[in-house]
Amino acid sequence: MLLNLTTMLTLTLILVILFAIMILINMKMKFNYNKSAPFECGFDPFNKSRIPFSLNFYLIAIIFLIFDIEISIILPMILNFKISNMLYFNLMFMIFFMFMIMTIFYEWKFGSLNWKI
Repeated sequence: MLLNLTTMLTLTLILVILFAIMILINMKMKFNYNKSAPFECGFDPFNKSRIPFSLNFYLIAIIFLIFDIEISIILPMILNFKISNMLYFNLMFMIFFMFMIMTIFYEWKFGSLNWKI
């Protein structure tokens, strides 16, 4: 128990030191408008360097993240299948899948799955 505590404190101390070094390095960098502006052979830029981003790509990415996290929750449930109580396992699995089904219907109802141009 004491070994785990010392290991955890050592790793926390290393993390705090790395975080402090990161802050110190970041403080030395100053924002310079000329360095951050797009460069076109010494001329002023002809148009904006950033094009508008479609909101549909963002929505699809969020939906992907939601279901990707749900898959990462399902995998440990499958590994614990043999050692868990079958009643509790089935109950939790059914609740989880009902949550997934409700999520997909919610996204379908509000049109997140429709690709509008």
